[in-house]
Formats: sequence, structure tokens, C-alpha cells
Amino acid sequence: MKTRLITAGVATALAIGLIILGSFFSIIVTIALAVVSVILCGEFLSAKKVHKDMKLFIFCLFFALLIPVLSYTEARYIPLFLFVFGICVLSVVFHKTIRMEDVMFALVGVTIITVSLSALNILVWSDQQHAAFWIVFCLGIPWIADSAAYFAGSYFGKHKLCPEISPHKTVEGAVAGIIAGTLASLLIGFIFKLIYGDVTIYYGVLVLIGFINSVVSIFGDLIFSVMKRSCHIKDFGTIMPGHGGLLDRFDSVLFCIPVVYIFSQFFYLCLA
Repeated sequence: MKTRLITAGVATALAIGLIILGSFFSIIVTIALAVVSVILCGEFLSAKKVHKDMKLFIFCLFFALLIPVLSYTEARYIPLFLFVFGICVLSVVFHKTIRMEDVMFALVGVTIITVSLSALNILVWSDQQHAAFWIVFCLGIPWIADSAAYFAGSYFGKHKLCPEISPHKTVEGAVAGIIAGTLASLLIGFIFKLIYGDVTIYYGVLVLIGFINSVVSIFGDLIFSVMKRSCHIKDFGTIMPGHGGLLDRFDSVLFCIPVVYIFSQFFYLCLA
């Protein structure tokens, strides 16, 4: 647990540094998200040993970089289409050496990761004045919910949530995570109200998103746990001591970012 706390502290410090820079330089956020995308996709593909087929592995990593980079431009849909079409072409041309199981695994994973991170990049570029708000809100809620669920489950958990998939998750931890994530949405709004001053924060919408994303984060974690079990691994990597791979930290986030993006298209969250 000590290692987990230290790693979480270092990751938080790095995130704060990125957020400060991101508030003024959206291009830095784009580059950071592209790098994160490549790492996440690399860990995901390696879990299935896809990295042993270099042509498929490099093809996926190329688009893992390209899709987030171009996400804030008018050409945002083109690289995603080219990726889907290209990977299908690879499955035909190299059908004797590429397993369809690997192709579908790569298609699903890379699409989920790149579309999610692209959604965050679009939010940052569409409202550069409040870039830090979008980053903290998208990442903060699932991470806080996950941490609360971990500690509450460790000390008070008695009823298993989904033992066949994730034996350590408990109902008590899930409830604590949902409560913490919902409250975190209010706290994030309050903090940014103090920072920005004249900004209007729509707390009702934030609470609704906080509740939904706290629930979604649980399913995101379980979805990737199923994938890990299918690959017979415990973690996606070892880049973060106490947490596993970077994807083990982002699994609960990846389905939450699109939720924030969808709500932002229909409701005001933060308005100058």
C-alpha cells in the first residue's frame, strides 16, 4: 500500500505540472495525450503478444499517435477511418500470418483508447481558457472514485462485487467510490470557481456527471479486467510500481472522458 501511495503521489505531481502547462499551451496537452496513447496501446497490444507481429504492432502504434494529434482539427475522423480500414486490409493481405483474434483485439483496444483521449483533446482545444478544468474533471473523478473504492474495500469490504472478474472489488468499496466521485465533482467545481473567479459553474450538471462517471469507472475497470484475464496477466505493465502499467491507471478513465464530452455538447458545465 505504501508503494501504491508513493506512485500515486508522483503521478499526481506530474499531472498537476501538465495541467499548469496545459492551461496555457494546449499543444503540450496534445503531445502528452499522443504519448500516453502510444504507451497505453503498446501495453494493451503487448498483453496479447501482438508486439511479436511487428507490422501489426507498428501500424497500431502509428495511428495511436496520429489519431489524438489530429483530433482537434477538421480532419479528426480521417485517421480513425484509415486505421479501421487499414487494419482490415492487413487482416486480408496477411491472413496466413495474422490471427483474426489479434486483429479484433487490436481494433477494439486501440479504438477505445484513441477515441477517449481524442475526446479530451477536443475539450481542451474547444475551451482553452478552462483547459485545466476539463483535464482535472475528466481524470479526477474516476481516479478519486477508484482510490476511495480501493481503501474502503480494503478496510470495510465484506461483500464481493464481481469475484470471477476482480476478486478484490467489494460492494462496500464500489459504494464508497461512487459517493467519493460524486462529491469530488462538487469539490472540483468549487476549486475552479475560486481559481477562475468570474466563471459560472453548473454544479447540478457536475454532480450528475460525477455520479454517472463514478459508476462508469467501475465498469471500465471491470471491462479491462476481463481483457487481462483473457490474456492471463495480472497487470498490463510495470511502469508504475504499485499500480502496474499506465493502462491499469487509465482503464477506469477511458470510458469516462466520452461521457464528459457528450454532456458538454448538450449542457453547460463551466461558462466564462
